[in-house]
Amino acid sequence: MARPPRLPDAAILALIEEMRGQHAVLTGTTLRAELARRYGFRGGVSRIYRLLKTSTAPQPAPLRSPPSRSADADLQSELAAALERARLAEYREETHQSRWAGEIHQLREQLQLLRQAARRLPQLEREVQDRSRELAAAYKRIADLEAQLR
Repeated sequence: MARPPRLPDAAILALIEEMRGQHAVLTGTTLRAELARRYGFRGGVSRIYRLLKTSTAPQPAPLRSPPSRSADADLQSELAAALERARLAEYREETHQSRWAGEIHQLREQLQLLRQAARRLPQLEREVQDRSRELAAAYKRIADLEAQLR
């Protein structure tokens, strides 16, 4: 049986890049299945996984040349702007925290008053019932006195 021709690494790397756009997570199994579909062979396991790993390895950042005076001035102005934004954000956060702390304090005071009123409610209900009985007795007495006058 004849061995299929070896596919160049560059072609496999190009396929990896193409498939990255189609798959959130590209696995070696998925890549090997696509190689079998397109080229009739799956490729060696160690080779495919090595190429897959090298295509996802982080690339070192290019070396930067030392900043020029204008770049240094630009960086200084960017730093000043960032510090000003941070100062304003801190001020907004403190103001926000202060406002909500005040509102929470107010709500706690209202809750305390409502709890006190709730504790007094049974006593008030008894007083209302007592006054209702006294009023009913007073109406009865008035009716009796009116009956006597006739």
